[in-house]
Amino acid sequence: MTTFVFAGLTTGSIFAIAAMGLVLTYKTSGVFNFAHGALASVSAFLFYFLHVQQGLPWPVAAALCVLGAGPALALVLEWLARHMQSRPLPVKVLGTIGLLLAIQGAIDLIYQPGIQRSVPQFLPVEPISILGTPVAGYRVIIVALALTAAVALTLLLRFARIGAEMRAVVEDPELLDTFGTGPARVRRVAWLLGSCGAAVSGVLLVPLLPLDSTTFTLLIVTTFGAAAFGAFTNLPLVYAGGLVIGVGQALLQKEFLNATSLAGGLAPALPFLVLFLLLLLAPRLRTPGDGRLVARAAAGSWTPPWTVRAGGLAALFAVLLLAPFFAGAQITAWTQLVAYTILFLSLGLLVRLSGQVSLCHVSFMAIGAAAFAHGMSDLHLPWLPALAFAGLVAAPVGALLAVPAIRFSGLHLALATFGFGMLLQQMFYGQPYMFGPLGFGLTMPRPEVGPLAGDTGYFYVVLAFAVLAALVVVVVERGRLGRLLRAMNDSPAGLIASGASINVTKVLVFCLSASMAAVAGALAGSAVGYVGPESYQPIVSLQLFALTMIAVGGLPWYAVVAAAGQVLIPAYVSGAATVTSALTLVFGLVALHAAIQPAPPSLPAAVRRLLDRLAAPAPRRPPEPPEQEGPGDPAEAPAAGGRGLSLGVRGLTVRFGGLVAVDGVSLSVPPGRITGLIGPNGAGKTTVFNACSGYVRPATGSVVLGGRRVDRLGTAARARRGLGRTFQRVELFDTLSVRENVALGREGRHAGRNPVTHMVVPRAQRAEIDRRTRAALDLCGLTGIADRRVATLSTGQRRLVELARCVAGGFELLLLDEPSSGLDRAETESFGDILTTVVRQGGLGILLIEHDFALINRLCDHVYVLDFGKLIFEGTAREAGASAAVRDAYLGQDPDQVLT
Repeated sequence: MTTFVFAGLTTGSIFAIAAMGLVLTYKTSGVFNFAHGALASVSAFLFYFLHVQQGLPWPVAAALCVLGAGPALALVLEWLARHMQSRPLPVKVLGTIGLLLAIQGAIDLIYQPGIQRSVPQFLPVEPISILGTPVAGYRVIIVALALTAAVALTLLLRFARIGAEMRAVVEDPELLDTFGTGPARVRRVAWLLGSCGAAVSGVLLVPLLPLDSTTFTLLIVTTFGAAAFGAFTNLPLVYAGGLVIGVGQALLQKEFLNATSLAGGLAPALPFLVLFLLLLLAPRLRTPGDGRLVARAAAGSWTPPWTVRAGGLAALFAVLLLAPFFAGAQITAWTQLVAYTILFLSLGLLVRLSGQVSLCHVSFMAIGAAAFAHGMSDLHLPWLPALAFAGLVAAPVGALLAVPAIRFSGLHLALATFGFGMLLQQMFYGQPYMFGPLGFGLTMPRPEVGPLAGDTGYFYVVLAFAVLAALVVVVVERGRLGRLLRAMNDSPAGLIASGASINVTKVLVFCLSASMAAVAGALAGSAVGYVGPESYQPIVSLQLFALTMIAVGGLPWYAVVAAAGQVLIPAYVSGAATVTSALTLVFGLVALHAAIQPAPPSLPAAVRRLLDRLAAPAPRRPPEPPEQEGPGDPAEAPAAGGRGLSLGVRGLTVRFGGLVAVDGVSLSVPPGRITGLIGPNGAGKTTVFNACSGYVRPATGSVVLGGRRVDRLGTAARARRGLGRTFQRVELFDTLSVRENVALGREGRHAGRNPVTHMVVPRAQRAEIDRRTRAALDLCGLTGIADRRVATLSTGQRRLVELARCVAGGFELLLLDEPSSGLDRAETESFGDILTTVVRQGGLGILLIEHDFALINRLCDHVYVLDFGKLIFEGTAREAGASAAVRDAYLGQDPDQVLT
């Protein structure tokens, strides 16, 4: 037992060193380095080259690896992270995955995979007696080195100036910059420490394992589990997590050495099991950089003329129809091209449409292939029902993976999906219900009906399913679910405030995507006739994600282009390992280039101009109306959903850690009246809004809406009860038009939490949404810009769009957070008229946060004043202006600054 414990402590210590470096860079940059294991591979192969091939003494070789290659890679990573700092999460993941693919492809080009390589143990091997058990000297050294690194890094972060700066750069880099310390320099130091940690782990691990780039890359992924053990922030717990995983693996290997059941895969699967369970069950984990402004690259405004689009699709379909006549021996590759098009369509639903990162789609393919084969052989299903069975089996797995998507956002979902893929491979691939005992593989039948049994017939079968899949995706994208997914990608907070349950949205898209990927796996497997575990390695999911992100074109072009890169080009170029490695390198470099570009890839301008000239001239469009009009006819204002709601807040207290942001606030907002909530910056006004609408859980107090307590309801449920709101930082759906943004105010409430209403829109409901949308656009003076994309609007126009969305939603009580910010004086006057009209027409109540004193005095019947989270005054606006307490806290000592 002791021998296994020390063996586990050895590998666990190496994992801990790598994991601490990973967490350190993640904490300071907000970029999770999926290429961390590839850095260890670089160090390991460089050590092999220097020490074994060139004969350098090991201390010199190790120093060159750790102090040479480590810092060099750190500078590259810091530069890459700096260019991706404000980019959306999928782009950050793309950048580090691109680096991983580039490194792995380059290593495999230099050192061909499949050749046995090893490095002798260079540290002392003489045993040392510990507790009566002889332990090899190198094990003791490695454990001591990891412990020293953990203590040193912890002390550095806690007591050294650079450590304080590293903590500060996570919380507020702008503030750190004002004190004369550049955030870039601090992050560069963190990347140096983190990359050197990966280099050390590679050098220490290389004598313990055969030298293989994929093995090293995935073994260091073990550090993800250790990082989750420390909640991605706590270095001592990360170190402990590495040791726990290392020892746990060693003990499980001892206990289940020859087991063929699930227990036999527990040892290699333990890190990923820990990762997946922690992400699934642990309390919410904080993501560094969650509060940072994310800059979304504006989607290109150019759209190919409809004649070009139609002609292109016709040409593509013609090529595919004729493929069997010129494919020859490559007919199987063309069949797989079509099958993989279905896969990339399914992945595009998550990655391109809803902005979620899935790194396990090759696992869904594996599940589909296995379910299909067993459905035919064990359940004796006909071919078509077996294919449907494959899709149905994958759907609940997709629902399971939607749980991390519900609990977390972004990175944690990416880690959970990748952890699931690794877990499936390590524990389930070798089970009888997957790829047979010991993973021997499965026979994948084809339909045996007349001409469909041959290669050509089967190609057309798969093509028919691909066309069907493309039509399904088109229907989804153009339907309500597609609008909800795009809105969720742009602003989850804005969509929730409209009343839609994004949890239901996420579950639906995961189930649909998983089912489509499973069908693609079954179809692709039948193309080759036989599949095994080697066909579905989890690391392939990383390449699938990268191809989905970098492929150009819209639907279905990106899926076809990505499928060609994955299966067709390798088939035609060569099946040699060097060609495969070269393509991996190229894909990685293209992904790196795409990640640092400010705009998504698109056709060159010259090509766009040529296509415009080739297309038939479009009919002349009538001149557009002015960009912004005045308020519409009050009679056309959309009425609220009822007669207005009252809002009551009693004894509300909100704490963030030890900070009391709101302290015992009570207020009431009756229907048919505009109530003001004012106070200096930082007084807690927006926190009160967040507590009322469900974004923040109060420590004490109650929120009553329409006479009913809503404390236990979520944000979307409160919105469906009639509570709408705007945001201090406008939450709009930037990739959608003004009209679509406004319509989602009502459509979100109709979608609600019912999966059916997320997808099906009755005709009467569609007409009602259109009517409310037109009325809200007219009321807010937005009709002239209704078809413009929101991302192109000015700040003032965006404020009006957000208000129009609330008006169209039919909410009976509105919380408006500084809605006139960004409007000029004339726009503010019109805005006030709109609010007056809405209240008079619909009878709804409004609670208004505003710094424009004139607007407050004009609109508000009653005013509440906050200071440092406490209510210091309530009364009329004029009484507030005359209050000494209000002047001292809010207006200063100048008697002229009063609310008049």
